[in-house]
Amino acid sequence: MLDSPQLPLVVNLSFDYNGIKTRFNIVQFANVNVVIISNIEKIGQIVHVIFPEAVITSRLQPTHNIDYDTKILLGPPLGDFDLLLNRFVKILVEHNKRCNFLFSLGLDHFDIDHARCIIQYRQSSGNGRVKCIFLPKTSFKKFIKARERARVDSELAYLAKFEEFYEWQLKEPTRFELLDGPPYANGDAHVGHAINKIFKDFVVRSQVWSGKRVLFRPGWDCHGLPIELKVAKDNRQKDISVVEIRKAARQIALHSIASQQNSFKKWAVTADWENPYYTMDKKYVAKELRLFGELYRLKMIYRTYMPVYWSPSSITALAESELDYKEHSSTATFYRYTIINSGLILSKCKKEKRPTKLYALVWTTTPWTLPMNNAVAYNKDAIYAVVELLAEGHYRRPTRHLYILARDLIGSFEKETKIMTRILSTFAGSELEGLMYRSAMFTDLAQPFIEANHVTTDVGTGLVHLSYAHGLDDFKVALKLGEKVHCFVDERGCYTRDLGHNLEGKYVLREGNDAVLKMFRKNVVYTHQYNHRYPYDWRTKQPVIIRSSKQWFIDVSEIGVEAARKIENEAPPIGSPHSDKAEALLTQLKNRIAWCISRQRCWGTPIPAFYRADGSVLVGKDISNAVAKTVEKYGTDVWWERTANDLFPEKLMNKYGIRAEEKLEKSCDILDVWMDSGVACASTRQRAEPVDLVVEGVDQFRGWFQSLSLISFALNNKLPYKCIYVHAFAVDENEQKMSKSVGNVVSPELITDGSLNSEPHGVDGLRLWVAQYGCEGDKARIGSSVMEEVRRNYAQLRASFWFLLGAVNGYNGAVCCGEKFYMDRYILQELAKFTQQCLRNWNEYRFSLMVNEYMQFLQHPLNSPYISGVKNRLYCGMFSERQIAQATLAKVGLNLAALLAPILPHLVVEFFMHHPCVEDSAVALRECSQFYCSDDSNMTELYSVMNSALGIRAKMFKQYGQNDLSRLGVLIRGPDISLQKLYPLQVESYSYHSQLVEILGVSMVRIECDNSSEEIIIDLVTCEREFCKRCRRNVRLKEEDYCDRCSKSIAENEMLQERNTGNNYSKSPLS
Repeated sequence: MLDSPQLPLVVNLSFDYNGIKTRFNIVQFANVNVVIISNIEKIGQIVHVIFPEAVITSRLQPTHNIDYDTKILLGPPLGDFDLLLNRFVKILVEHNKRCNFLFSLGLDHFDIDHARCIIQYRQSSGNGRVKCIFLPKTSFKKFIKARERARVDSELAYLAKFEEFYEWQLKEPTRFELLDGPPYANGDAHVGHAINKIFKDFVVRSQVWSGKRVLFRPGWDCHGLPIELKVAKDNRQKDISVVEIRKAARQIALHSIASQQNSFKKWAVTADWENPYYTMDKKYVAKELRLFGELYRLKMIYRTYMPVYWSPSSITALAESELDYKEHSSTATFYRYTIINSGLILSKCKKEKRPTKLYALVWTTTPWTLPMNNAVAYNKDAIYAVVELLAEGHYRRPTRHLYILARDLIGSFEKETKIMTRILSTFAGSELEGLMYRSAMFTDLAQPFIEANHVTTDVGTGLVHLSYAHGLDDFKVALKLGEKVHCFVDERGCYTRDLGHNLEGKYVLREGNDAVLKMFRKNVVYTHQYNHRYPYDWRTKQPVIIRSSKQWFIDVSEIGVEAARKIENEAPPIGSPHSDKAEALLTQLKNRIAWCISRQRCWGTPIPAFYRADGSVLVGKDISNAVAKTVEKYGTDVWWERTANDLFPEKLMNKYGIRAEEKLEKSCDILDVWMDSGVACASTRQRAEPVDLVVEGVDQFRGWFQSLSLISFALNNKLPYKCIYVHAFAVDENEQKMSKSVGNVVSPELITDGSLNSEPHGVDGLRLWVAQYGCEGDKARIGSSVMEEVRRNYAQLRASFWFLLGAVNGYNGAVCCGEKFYMDRYILQELAKFTQQCLRNWNEYRFSLMVNEYMQFLQHPLNSPYISGVKNRLYCGMFSERQIAQATLAKVGLNLAALLAPILPHLVVEFFMHHPCVEDSAVALRECSQFYCSDDSNMTELYSVMNSALGIRAKMFKQYGQNDLSRLGVLIRGPDISLQKLYPLQVESYSYHSQLVEILGVSMVRIECDNSSEEIIIDLVTCEREFCKRCRRNVRLKEEDYCDRCSKSIAENEMLQERNTGNNYSKSPLS
């Protein structure tokens, strides 16, 4: 194997730690390196690490996946060394060194000059000392190679019959229902989907293993603008009909559903995959149409002309829930209107010989609305002032210009414009009543000053320019006055011809704005850029405007308040255990007055309304039901395929007084997609009772949580859920929102399958990330460093499972003949307590906390004190002692696997496949709850003894540090009353093999009663006996080869070998 016995280069990295010399050399040959680590008090091991051929490795970069094979040349399975080996390989790869090497561990007297001879000798002769020790052995792999990750996941899912799990669990009598908030059927699954769907799977599986029958029907929200825009983009050169658009949109939705469903299944998400719901399905649409009719019957749906948020980029109205508020720079202007009847106000000012003009000074961030000005509003309780602007040369002008604005806002005006003013008079706002001013657009038109409550003196000038068609408060003023409202901006956000050819066709937010400022520049006092939060269309990411149009609305002013009151009274959990978010939903419900449910698009659910020639509307429950019946029979496209007269139910013609020859028009609007998903609770279920749980991200307070609450309360006067759980929102490592333009988007496939630059973490890696980062809190960070932490945690889990399986090698589940050790009873009782805590976390959906506590349990008490204490008994003890430890570890392993099953089902079923006590891994996974430990029958006595012993152990480590004390003895002195609790662990005054020796991890314990002392005193002492090379403790008599226990164990093993000739040695003790 070595090309030459010579040593061309030796790198010495040896070091001292706590006075112990550790040898660490790397010897470089031409074709292989030899890495030697000695004096680490471990059993000897030589491993050949093999990288791909040189032609491949020469093309690889340090960031590429680590791929290598190992061949054990000497010693037992790698065990704990595997992690050390893996980290060492990773360091080599990071330095771009992928040369095959021999990794030698724990050969204390290894002579480098005879490396080849020693390796060959050890291979041929074996190691008797190693062979007589019962080391962990299992076929379960501590690491899964990158190239095998996807195959292993797929095979495990198949062998465990994941796809049959949902159907299997429906037999349970106790019901638990989880309502799926439908994801949008556009594109592939992303990390947001992963958080949502995997979290829901945690819920499903944990509830099943809590003994419940879970109903979870997955759904998809199929309608909406993004899909319609994608169709338009794909058919940019074609003039296609509405029906063709809908058919193309349906294919996009179906393709996306198939893609997302495949991802969800790959992630082991449990659901009723045979019966999903789609909001585009004809039965679902028919149900929604009937609910529309019922809401109309309840007088909650109406149609009216009023300002709404309008998206020129989407060419449709939007609800408030469809807005994103972003930082935006608007062109703001101080604009003046000439007051016509100014005499009374001017009489309060000192007269001059020059003619005087009085202006109303307004401030607006939407100059494009100035041509549509209808009035100027004021606050009757505010104090206003007449001021003169002290601009350069103002006194030389032939006409004096005076301005009215709120006295409290003069300072902010001067600060912004850098124009100083002089106050000539002040007066109450009520004195503005009756004033008229000249219209900006039509100079021969006089327009009024109007008192309005929404006018404040917080910003601007205290005088507000009103445009009834383009402001919500403005429109309320118009309604109060009975004024007609006209809109001169079309659906694309451009001026209509009503405003003349100078403005016609100009987009109001760009060239239209500039054109207005140019047209009216004579009266523009000052213009500046104003940065503020402004509404954007959350789909197209473009700014919206407020525009009046005829739309359909649901009156939610009363039901929103009533639903909020219901939430306050019943107090269903909303948010997560550490974050109550009820106020977020209450605010949305209380403040919403009208919900605009109509959209001017074609890919959606049609609004079942007809229009007569005189403009009157035909709508009602009977019409909706009739249309629903037609849709159920012929599909949703029928609304666009047939004429209005064909669609209108013939049996209702007489009822509505429609003549046969009368021509009807049908509504061209569709329903808001939030109504599509908002009726999910009513459309997908037969029961009126609320579901147990709904789970979505924090963004759904303004979306689905709200629409679901409003519609359900409107129809049933009750909340549709018992609990709302809010999971985290995916962000990058710097807590920035993911964006393709920024380049910080992380794909779930990148996590599960890896790439040339990243290792695959598998499905369980993705699920572990969701459990640790996505379940609680507002933000779920993801990135390379986060996934590295997930990888380490997953490696720790596999390492723990590897030991638990290796430790029970050969154990067949037989009942132990001996009495359990206190340590065994203790770990089983701790596990029983931990199991109950996990079940509580399951029921509270605290999966992140559960995983964190699980990782802590592996460290303490499992690894320390239990495994660290029991290893010597497990490796070197008598058969009966070892069997007791194995029986305990078998229970521990099965219980821990069962608790992790909702989170990492692939890992758990793999564990079951390798467990000697499990016959069918798929059955074991389904019936995990059978493995839960129960409380100890004498718990009080157990904890009294163990707390005393563990207290001494903690005190010993505190005094002497975490050094290896296994070759030393411990002298324990104290009053008899304190020592009595130790006697069940050690009857004799001193012992080399008592349970107390095992717990403390030393070679000997001596107990001395000293009633003069008030507390226990601990001292380390040197053992009188010699080092036993088998159990590695100072317990051997000088004249013997091994200590007494090891000698008996070896003899027992040889006897069992003779009895079981032909059996594998490692299995013989338990055959």
